[in-house]
Amino acid sequence: MIHICQAIVVEGKYDRMHLNEITDAPVIETGGFNLYKDMDKQDLIRRFSKETGIIILTDSDPAGRKLRSFIADIAKDGKVYHAIVPEIEGKEPRKPQPGAAGILGVEGVGKSILEEVLRSVAGEPDRREDEAPVTLVEWFDAGLTGGEKSKQKRTEFLKAHGLPGNLSQKQALRYLNSIYSPDELRKELLLYKKNQ
Repeated sequence: MIHICQAIVVEGKYDRMHLNEITDAPVIETGGFNLYKDMDKQDLIRRFSKETGIIILTDSDPAGRKLRSFIADIAKDGKVYHAIVPEIEGKEPRKPQPGAAGILGVEGVGKSILEEVLRSVAGEPDRREDEAPVTLVEWFDAGLTGGEKSKQKRTEFLKAHGLPGNLSQKQALRYLNSIYSPDELRKELLLYKKNQ
């Protein structure tokens, strides 16, 4: 598993699932061209571009290049890095036939190739490796999971920190651990718990 400080922006859920197997970075799934009308997702991308930087990792086909351009434009006031998937002929195993361009997308490219592509643009982590990220146990201790009204509390906590309230617990922790240092996030959780 490689550690990357920037958030990675991908097209779909299969891309996100593939990346979650190789990196601990937060992965933002755009839903393809649905991003054009999803203002919350656009705001999330802008925020990450300003706070941690983003790596755009879309397919190398024409649709992927168009989406890459749109993402780069909405994140132009932050740090944007471009990870380019090599054009490899083939089809994803879950699909009955190759895409129109006849090349593999992010979900179909081998893990070692993706790791190499990401390492080439990610740079060095800006946090010390020995700082342990906030865990689900701490999340539970703050009342954000496993308790009465924890889903409602989690939604409020996420929205108060500029994140969509409908993130899964795992996504929420990845996003928050990348935006805040572990100490900062623990202070936020402590403050939240104290005010409940």
